[in-house]
Amino acid sequence: MVQVLKPAVRERIQDAALRCFATHGYPGTSMATVAAAAETAPANLYRYYASKQELFDAVIPRDLADRHDTLLDTRVAALTQETANAPTSAAELLGFWLDHRLAMVVLLDRADGTPFADYPAAFVRRLVMHAEQSLNGGPSPAHNEILQLVFDNTRRAIARILATGTDREHTAALITAFWSYQIPGLNGLREFIDSDLRSGNTGLRHDTS
Repeated sequence: MVQVLKPAVRERIQDAALRCFATHGYPGTSMATVAAAAETAPANLYRYYASKQELFDAVIPRDLADRHDTLLDTRVAALTQETANAPTSAAELLGFWLDHRLAMVVLLDRADGTPFADYPAAFVRRLVMHAEQSLNGGPSPAHNEILQLVFDNTRRAIARILATGTDREHTAALITAFWSYQIPGLNGLREFIDSDLRSGNTGLRHDTS
């Protein structure tokens, strides 16, 4: 007799898998761990997904990173070019993060061993590229170094907020507060680097005057 796969059980398994991948990473998550988190037997889990990779692909689709990159590009362009759609682009990116909260934790901070293993570094490179394009001239290696550091901290902060937010409203409030601190700081850094470039300085000024 053919056993019927139940949508509710599949959803419970996927929810459990996302929690496990976001908490333990792909290498640290086993099918037995997911089964326990989903409150089902490992044998039942294998009825729905034949392997951990198949389960991972189901909860974090291959196009998720591309969709995120598009929203991120639009958000950053609206900020750096000071376009009228800045609030809309911010709301769309925030909505995406909230809709895919745990999947974004994996992409940004728990991607080792997955097809997205390079995504955390690619996220940082993408933001550095946008920042460099907004400058009045090419940054020096020292300027690039500080941009790398700042945006890697951005990556870690976003991942932590998405991982620890207690609910959608709380998480949105944390992200909004983070942006209120981050955006003025990035504008100040951009002005600092532009000043360096205008003066022909290829390092980082260290005077405190």
